[in-house]
Amino acid sequence: PGRMAPSAASSPTAVLLIVLDDIPRDMLSAYGASHGLTPNFQRFADECLVYDNAFTTSPLCTPSRYSLLTGRYASNATSIMARWPWRMVGFNAFLTGNEKTLAHHLTEAGYETGLFGKY
Repeated sequence: PGRMAPSAASSPTAVLLIVLDDIPRDMLSAYGASHGLTPNFQRFADECLVYDNAFTTSPLCTPSRYSLLTGRYASNATSIMARWPWRMVGFNAFLTGNEKTLAHHLTEAGYETGLFGKY
């Protein structure tokens, strides 16, 4: 994984957050896979900060993305399934528009933000 070494005269640090789900880490060369299926990710990882000890409190993709964006537990997400007797957060967790997200904080810090792919 890469190193962070900003200089005093450098421009603001660029932030690119890539989130992958449903892919085992042993398929990514950045995490030690030897079969080289992801050479571009490896080149990118060599230049960047790579997290190798991350976890989520939700095994489902959308609630875990909710947590990443808001910093809140997935159980705080609004979800249609939360109205069911099981009171659980399902794949359909969504932002209500009142939550302050990572994008809001980055925008307030002067960054331009964008989202590509799925929520």
